[in-house]
Amino acid sequence: MVKIYISINNNEEVILLPVTPEEYEISEEWENQEVAGLRQPMNIIQNKKLATTSIESFFPSKDYPFLLNRSMWGMEYVETIKRWRQRRVPIRFIITKSGKPVVNMPVTIDSFTYSEDKSGDIKYTLDLKEFIFVEVV
Repeated sequence: MVKIYISINNNEEVILLPVTPEEYEISEEWENQEVAGLRQPMNIIQNKKLATTSIESFFPSKDYPFLLNRSMWGMEYVETIKRWRQRRVPIRFIITKSGKPVVNMPVTIDSFTYSEDKSGDIKYTLDLKEFIFVEVV
């Protein structure tokens, strides 16, 4: 079973998404540069860009039998995420499969879109971008 967690400040607060998105995709691009060689084009390996992902699902306003988390409802999730963004610190994005992490990276929330549907559930999209901690040596 796939589970997705987001947390802030070394697990000060952790949210297990109540409804796992149907799918996710992590995009990892490189800034490679194609140049003309003497006999054929060549691809020069440059720097890696920051990884990105976008997830879509909903925050329930009422109980459903398939929920993975019942600690909050509807707009409570939205308010928590908005509060986290106001702190201007990266969050941790973790995807587990059968209890083992398959993705574990610090990210920023670049975009957070949400709306309420007829049933009162909150549909949302989170656009996340990898965050690199600067190391001072």
